[in-house]
Amino acid sequence: MLSVKNQGQIAEQALPHLFKPYSRPTRDTPQAGLGLGLYIASEIAKSHGGKLDVVSNAEQGTTFTFSLPTPI
Repeated sequence: MLSVKNQGQIAEQALPHLFKPYSRPTRDTPQAGLGLGLYIASEIAKSHGGKLDVVSNAEQGTTFTFSLPTPI
């Protein structure tokens, strides 16, 4: 398991879309990137039997957790 945390918060309405390809919040200012990074990371985890999760709230910030199963 690998977790990455920061103090920022992701809008609740954006959370269900984070791991979809080309999914990005709509803003008036230009943004870099294609919106594929989290989708690719999630697909890598899935292809190895794992998962990528996110928890985000005002009190604790945002934590992404990449987990893979351990061999038996």
